[in-house]
Amino acid sequence: MATTKKQHEQLLAILKQVYTHGPVSRVDIAHNTGITQAITGKLVAQLIDEHALQEVGETAPTRPGSGRRRTLLALRGEQSYYIGSELSEWAFTFSLIDNAGKVVRQEHRDIDVSRRAIFINASNYRTLLDDFITECAPYHPVAIGIALPGHFNASSHNIWSSHPLWREFDLKTATANLPLPVFMENNVHCMAIAAHLVGKPHPGDNFTFFHVGRGIFSSYMHNGAIHGADNYIVGEIGHTIVNPAGQLCECGRRGCLQTYSSEGIIIRHAQTLFRSTTQTYLRQIDTDASQITIQDVLRAYSLGDDGVTNILDNAMKYIAQTVNNLSIMLDSQHLVLHGRIFQPESLAKLLTGYIRQNAFLINGTTMQPVTIAPYGLNDGADAAAVMALERRAFVE
Repeated sequence: MATTKKQHEQLLAILKQVYTHGPVSRVDIAHNTGITQAITGKLVAQLIDEHALQEVGETAPTRPGSGRRRTLLALRGEQSYYIGSELSEWAFTFSLIDNAGKVVRQEHRDIDVSRRAIFINASNYRTLLDDFITECAPYHPVAIGIALPGHFNASSHNIWSSHPLWREFDLKTATANLPLPVFMENNVHCMAIAAHLVGKPHPGDNFTFFHVGRGIFSSYMHNGAIHGADNYIVGEIGHTIVNPAGQLCECGRRGCLQTYSSEGIIIRHAQTLFRSTTQTYLRQIDTDASQITIQDVLRAYSLGDDGVTNILDNAMKYIAQTVNNLSIMLDSQHLVLHGRIFQPESLAKLLTGYIRQNAFLINGTTMQPVTIAPYGLNDGADAAAVMALERRAFVE
């Protein structure tokens, strides 16, 4: 069906409402978008005929007024497919999702620590990407998203990163002549986009996505769009100073959050603990300090290792301090935490306890809800596929 430019914009606005607020009623879509109920009803009918949306039940009114029950609308999946991939020093990961965000296929290629400098290059990555594209051919994917361990510099077509591995990675060669449109974005921005578009529960249009991995980065979604995506300094929350007399950071300053709470530093502290005492469960898990991983640290924590408990307790305190500072600087109504170190329930409770302990509650304010997102090895690749969906459907 032919549509005018305005109708096309209205269709996209309605579709995005279902993505970010669904299941949702026609009445609420009209209220949220400002499109009249009559036009909303007509365009929803078109989207249902095109198999983009489906009716999934009824609910009571969400606002005072009419007592009529309202029919809810949701996405109809399996209509189109998107490939996602994440580059990291630990693994190359690949995912295939459908238009409703459902994961269809995943692959994970671990990278041995001793072979990183040799294995991480454009040629090896492209071979794996081409293989995954071939495997996904029966689904006829329409776009590819790549989550980067840094920022995508569109002018030079490379990765802007402080890590030498990625400064030397030939991104242009890795993505040349691919058979599908390719979209690239910082990995944490990808995760924020995925949380906004297909997150369960939906965190709303104004939220902070706080990720802890090798480094620490936060992505701020403001009014449904990533804030400061083109400014490579925005989001570098790991370089917030939490202790001016603290350790020297790679950025040249002292006491950055990253020097206390990033996975890399936590592992380094655990290695020091391993070498300095025999009274640690780490010696039952590994035979050499160089073999310690963040999973090993979390296992030692679960066994009640005093030294590891002290390291992680300190990390949670500084993360909570930073989160509470963020809450008075950003118009954020929800905080989403993501990372392996948040997965042990006792650590999650410890962190949320520290956040509540120092929450800013002056002038009748309330603490923003805190959600700890589930962690999976393919989260970045899944999110990259959603980012490709978003760019293909709502930006291009």
